[in-house]
Amino acid sequence: MKRTYQPSKRKHQKVHGFRARMKTVG
Repeated sequence: MKRTYQPSKRKHQKVHGFRARMKTVG
């Protein structure tokens, strides 16, 4: 569970950060 949870959270944060930055620039 921890192995699946750790990578999942990291991927989520990266997508959120990338999208949030694009929204701010746009």
